[in-house]
Amino acid sequence: MQRLSDCIGKNIFTKSGENAGTVKNALLSKNLKTVRAFEYFDDREDEHELPASSVISVQDALIVKSLAERQYKDAVPAPFGMQAYSETGESLGNVCDFLTENGEVRALLLTGGQEIEAARIASVKDALFFDLTSPLPLKQKKSAPARKRPSPEGGSPAPSQEGRPAAQPREAARPAAVKPKAGSALLTGKRVPADVCDVRGNVIVKKDTVVTADVLKRAMTHNKLFELTLCVLSESAAN
Repeated sequence: MQRLSDCIGKNIFTKSGENAGTVKNALLSKNLKTVRAFEYFDDREDEHELPASSVISVQDALIVKSLAERQYKDAVPAPFGMQAYSETGESLGNVCDFLTENGEVRALLLTGGQEIEAARIASVKDALFFDLTSPLPLKQKKSAPARKRPSPEGGSPAPSQEGRPAAQPREAARPAAVKPKAGSALLTGKRVPADVCDVRGNVIVKKDTVVTADVLKRAMTHNKLFELTLCVLSESAAN
C-alpha cells in the first residue's frame, strides 16, 4: 500500500515530459474510502483538479496519461489532521495519512501509529467515527421512512379544487451551495501554529504566519508542503 501523503508536494509530468505543476492535495469520496482526484498548482499558481484515474505511476513525480480535468462536486479534500473517535466516543487521535491501493483507501494512519481499516469508518462529519467492534462489512443504517400525516378527520388528504389530493407542505428549498475554487479554503488564510523548518533546521515558515500562495510555494520548494498541511489542519481540528 502507498501513503497518500507521498503524492503531496510532488511534480506532475505527462508521458511526453511536460511539467504540469505541483500536487497540493487529494480529493476523496465523502466516505473517505476512494481517491477521486488530485488538486494541483500550475506554474501560474492556478488550481486544477486531475482525475486519480489519469495517474500512471507515483515515484519521484506523478506521471499522468493526460491533463484532462473534471469537477468533483461529491468529493472532499483529504482531511489530514481530522480528529477521530470510536463509536463509544473515545478519542483515537488525528488522521496522519491514508494508505491506498489501486485508488482505494484501505486504511487510515492515526497519531501514535495506530492503523485502522477504512472499512471500519462509520460516519464522517466534523470528525471521523470508527466502529471498532462490529463484524465487517458494517451494516449501513437505513433512514426511517417518512410517515404520512392523516387529515384532521383521520381519512385521506383532502382533495384540491381540481379533485386531486392537496399537495403536502414541502420543506423550504435550500439555496444551492456555491462550490469554492479547488482547495482554496484548505490552508489559505489560516495561521501556522508552529515554525516549519527545512531539513537543515532553518525556519522557512514562522509561527503565526498567515498562509498565502507565497507561503505554499515556499513550502513546496523545500518539500515541506505536507508537513505544513498537517501542522495547520491538526491545530484546526484541535480547536
